[in-house]
Amino acid sequence: MTDPAAWPDAYGDRLFRYALSRLRDARAAEELVQETLVTAFRSRDRFQGASSELTWMTGILRNKIFEHLRRQAKEAALGAVDDGAREDGLFAEDGHWTKSGAPADWGGEPAKAAESAEFAAALRACLDALTPAVAQAFVLREMEGLGPAACAEALGVPSNHLAVLLYRARMRLRRCLERSWFAPEPAR
Repeated sequence: MTDPAAWPDAYGDRLFRYALSRLRDARAAEELVQETLVTAFRSRDRFQGASSELTWMTGILRNKIFEHLRRQAKEAALGAVDDGAREDGLFAEDGHWTKSGAPADWGGEPAKAAESAEFAAALRACLDALTPAVAQAFVLREMEGLGPAACAEALGVPSNHLAVLLYRARMRLRRCLERSWFAPEPAR
């Protein structure tokens, strides 16, 4: 195990980026990273070396993020979670996409795009444009891989409301990314 005094320099930036990508709030991300480092220091005797120190601390941070989101969900009234926005015009009566609602061809390889820093910045900007509840639902379910029941519990919402939040997140992110990332280049 490395000297705990070196942890902030060695792991702080990576932990902060992880937290910021999940929370979209720099101050909260910074506080949770600090809490993570304190928790890691206090429990360093329980670290068994089965993973890297960074992986161990990321797990601690992940739990801190879940706790933070649960606290936020408890503070928000269920009525405030539902922003009432609609996604009209995407589907026809038969349930198929309308011409104006159909997804654009994004081309390329999605896995490669997801690994680029530019895509991460575009995704972060699109997540920032979402309401907090919608963004948190997407982050927990799609980025953290939390199951639907655990995600609904973490957000303090019923499972059917979680489905609504995820639908909104996916539709709005799709539109935003089509405009900001996958937009066809103008003809020259």
